[in-house]
Amino acid sequence: MQLFDSVRMYVLAFSVYALVAVEKLYELAKSPAPASTAGFGVREVLIVFVTICVAGYLIRLLRKTSIRIEQMIIVLTEALCILWLANLLANLGISWAEIPLARGITATVHCAATVLAGVRTFQVEWHRRRAQKA
Repeated sequence: MQLFDSVRMYVLAFSVYALVAVEKLYELAKSPAPASTAGFGVREVLIVFVTICVAGYLIRLLRKTSIRIEQMIIVLTEALCILWLANLLANLGISWAEIPLARGITATVHCAATVLAGVRTFQVEWHRRRAQKA
């Protein structure tokens, strides 16, 4: 079973992944960002909560789909959630959570997920067109 029912949803998902990947590549090209010294406020708590909820929902989606490329995209997105949470912990001063070259790893994982999302979008569109011709 595939995740989305329409080609438009696949195009939308690919577009979101592509926009985030471009932003991550831009961040990577800039000089290193200074470590955040900001406190842990309500905004950060909400973002952590949303990230954990998204990660939990992705686990459900992983069980829902039987298409390998979609499963790989979900696993890569799970990895991005974990990387983000580790980066947050490192910014809060928890040294064991710091991942060397985290920005490069994050950009690479985003780009890989974007490529896979593009391939899946192309597959869905290809099959739709072939079905219309038949």
